[in-house]
Amino acid sequence: MKSFSNHRAGASRDIDSSWIATAIGALLLSVCAASAQGTITVTFDGPPIQPPGSQYLVQQYYESGVWFLPIPGTDGFVRNGGGITGYPDDGTAYVQSIQGGSPMFGLVDGSSFDPVSVDMAEYSDVVRDPETVHFVGYRADGTVLTDDITTAGSFNGVAPVFQTFTFSPAFSGLTRVQISPVVPWSLDNLTLRHSVPEPATGSLLGVAAILLIGIRRLRRK
Repeated sequence: MKSFSNHRAGASRDIDSSWIATAIGALLLSVCAASAQGTITVTFDGPPIQPPGSQYLVQQYYESGVWFLPIPGTDGFVRNGGGITGYPDDGTAYVQSIQGGSPMFGLVDGSSFDPVSVDMAEYSDVVRDPETVHFVGYRADGTVLTDDITTAGSFNGVAPVFQTFTFSPAFSGLTRVQISPVVPWSLDNLTLRHSVPEPATGSLLGVAAILLIGIRRLRRK
């Protein structure tokens, strides 16, 4: 009986130790997630696929958890499949403004984000002068921020050429961005940084409490 009793006590300690180790692991993962950040790059390659040589007016577009809709009161925006003479061509699909039409964008889950970088070019070989594009950002508390990007005016003899531009670090913590419809532009490879949702403080305290109870149980045994 004694041997059996000792075996059961040992097994119990092993189970408790394993349980506590698992809880500690869960707590550490939660803490790591609280400070983690990720990036999203929208390539505008679909779905749906925008075939090369095509150019369509669209009213909505979704990719990688990011939505794009026309600014209220505008007529939509264009998806360009590339491969059209006179238009920028980086080998993939991209979006363009039209006269009186431009998109706004945000995350599908409604969380905040920081614009990081974007590839931009002029509209076509006809409209190829450098243009200053106004990005207007909105925070959840109603704060409105702006950041301007002036296209490079790079032209290869056939069409404007995409260049990569970075946003100001102060242009951050946004829930929605509207792109000015005043001037024509072409845009691709929009990169956003977003925070991984933090675990609730109550959840962390709950895990900590469970750990303390488990440790006390183990000590008593």
